[in-house]
Amino acid sequence: MYTKKILSGISATVLAFAFLLSANSTVPSFSQTDNTTSSANVSQTGPFSEEIKLLQDAIGAINNGDTNQAKKLLIQVEGLMEDMPDKTAEKRVEAAIKMVKDGNKDAALMHTNEAIKLLQP
Repeated sequence: MYTKKILSGISATVLAFAFLLSANSTVPSFSQTDNTTSSANVSQTGPFSEEIKLLQDAIGAINNGDTNQAKKLLIQVEGLMEDMPDKTAEKRVEAAIKMVKDGNKDAALMHTNEAIKLLQP
């Protein structure tokens, strides 16, 4: 009897989960992007166009191995973001600066691209 209750509880859970999945047509998917080009087509208009342009320039510097220029650009963007109420993009830029300093190109590119995505309208 106890086993029957457990099995019926599991069945109800599975059915509820299946219903939720079918009711929500947008299931998130996770994939790796090419960090070297994913932000190349960003619009240059909007409230954060200056920040986005500097971040794109930083991506170019990172890809070219110019770590000094990349740090300079990222620090410049970080300064522009200090008064933003949402600190998520700024935290990404801070992480990108650290990754550039540590020589981790892939992580620096990833954080920079994520900051761009957060700033897009």
